[in-house]
Amino acid sequence: MAPITPFISEYIFQNLKNGLADDSPLNQKSVHFTQIPSYEPDLIDENIEITVKRMQNAIETGRLIRDRIKMSMKYPLPSVTLVDADQNVLNGF
Repeated sequence: MAPITPFISEYIFQNLKNGLADDSPLNQKSVHFTQIPSYEPDLIDENIEITVKRMQNAIETGRLIRDRIKMSMKYPLPSVTLVDADQNVLNGF
């Protein structure tokens, strides 16, 4: 977030770094002095990624329908019906 929103990132970092150990590599004077952490591929959960992608698709479809019928985002939809061939997907919602 720091390159895009530097001031709010710095504010959040200053509040969160109070919980870091003194010898932690993340315990820097500023968020802008920290390195981008590397990721560990074995920690990636494919099921979560698939679930989030399906959730995003449902939200985008809802927004598209709202746009077509000219319904403002201010008002909640009275009901939503999700159709999917995979029953496990529907159980997740």
